[in-house]
Amino acid sequence: MLDVGAAQGILGQSLAADGLIIDAVEPHPTWAAHAQPYYRHVYASGVEAVVLPAQIYRLIVCADVLEHTVDPVAVLRKLRDAAAPDATFIISLPNVAHIAARLLLLCGKFPQMERGIFDRTHLHFYTRRTAIAMLHSAGLRPTLVRPTPVPLEQLWPAATSTRRLRVLMALQRAGLLLAPTLFGFQWILVARPLNR
Repeated sequence: MLDVGAAQGILGQSLAADGLIIDAVEPHPTWAAHAQPYYRHVYASGVEAVVLPAQIYRLIVCADVLEHTVDPVAVLRKLRDAAAPDATFIISLPNVAHIAARLLLLCGKFPQMERGIFDRTHLHFYTRRTAIAMLHSAGLRPTLVRPTPVPLEQLWPAATSTRRLRVLMALQRAGLLLAPTLFGFQWILVARPLNR
C-alpha cells in the first residue's frame, strides 16, 4: 500500500495492528520523520519528484493531496506506473460545488482559508464531473464516487452529543441523498487502472 501525503502518519498508525506493508510519500521533513515508525519506508519528497518502484502497490491512497499538486493528471499517471495491474486507488477531493462555496461565490467572495474547500494552498478545485474527468485523463476508471458530509463533529466538538448536532447531521445525510453535488463536502473516488 502507498499513502501519498501521509502527513504525520495517521493512516499508517491506524492500520499498524493490521500488519499491512505500507509505504508513504510526505514532503514535509518533520512530518515525514514523525510518520517513519508507522511505515516500511517514507519517501521524504513531494509526489511529483519521488522515484517509486514500478508496479508493486495494490492500493494507493491520495487523501486530500491532488488539489495541492501542479499537475494532478501527471501525478496520477506516475502513481499508476507504481501501481500493480489490479491496483485500487482511493482518492478524496474537496467539492467546490458545495452549497457553502456556491453561496460565497454568489456573494462575490473567494476566501483564503487554512483548510477546507478554500484552503489557500489549493491549486485546483473540483466538482464531481471534473474529478471523474481527471481520473479518465490519467488512465483510471472510477468504480465508486461518493460524497461526504461536512465534518460537523470536528467543527463543533463541544456539541458532539447534543440533540442539535444530531439533527443537523441527519439533515445533512438527507441532503446528501437528495442532492449530492450540492451538499457533498468532499468526493471519495475509488478507481482502477484502465487496461495498459
